[in-house]
Amino acid sequence: IEVADRGQGIAAQDLPRIFDPFFTTKATGEGTGLGLSISLGIVEAHGGAIDVVSEPGAGTTFTVTLPAEATP
Repeated sequence: IEVADRGQGIAAQDLPRIFDPFFTTKATGEGTGLGLSISLGIVEAHGGAIDVVSEPGAGTTFTVTLPAEATP
């Protein structure tokens, strides 16, 4: 599954932290910083992965990969 936008992108210094719980670039009181952390946890619990490619000023693409069969 691939989700892409043409927004402002994610700054290179923020990319390593975007899946950390409570990490956000929003102003205090706007958002919890949990969305990507929870999403990654769910995907990994099902044997998958989330990859991200971002170019500041050009947008971001998230790719969710899940196994075709359940892992034992």
